[in-house]
Amino acid sequence: MENNLIRVTTLAGEFIKSVIEPGDIVVDATAGTGEDTLLLAQCTGGYGSVYAFDIQKAALEQVKEKLEKNGLESRVVLIHHSHEELAEVLALKGINPSTVKAIVFNLGYLPNGDHHIVTSDKTTLRALEAALTLLAPRGIITVALYPGHPGGQQEAEAVLNWCETLKKPFVAHHFRTLNRKSPPTLVIIQRMR
Repeated sequence: MENNLIRVTTLAGEFIKSVIEPGDIVVDATAGTGEDTLLLAQCTGGYGSVYAFDIQKAALEQVKEKLEKNGLESRVVLIHHSHEELAEVLALKGINPSTVKAIVFNLGYLPNGDHHIVTSDKTTLRALEAALTLLAPRGIITVALYPGHPGGQQEAEAVLNWCETLKKPFVAHHFRTLNRKSPPTLVIIQRMR
């Protein structure tokens, strides 16, 4: 029965699929194992652009293998940088503010990787600020929060507190499991027109 539970990444994927169209520019700010990158590449079609960031080379190798296995490697630019540098790196690649349709964050650590290498509230908040400037009208930011590891609760609280301060044209939503201790949760930030 536990395997049938709704995962925050699955829920995020449903929101992402509802806004992305073929040809869109999208970003996976924390590529990790490549599941989100793969979904973005599938949604944007042959004319879209996917930029996938990760601070770990091992993660980017996993992503590359997954994309090659699915014949989608030509749709994705893999970027070996921290998510906090996404605005600067994308500017160098010619991506203008207000043009990115979706930005995905899957925080925490790389599954089956070094659990000491984790995202932090400081870098994540910088990345989220940058993401707001990049987001296109009717675009979406998804943030999967994992409070169960050391530093995860602090990062989750910082993100939620930051979301409460957002003003128009942004709207923030928070989805969480009510009857589990420290469950992963999902934040969705939408930019209205």
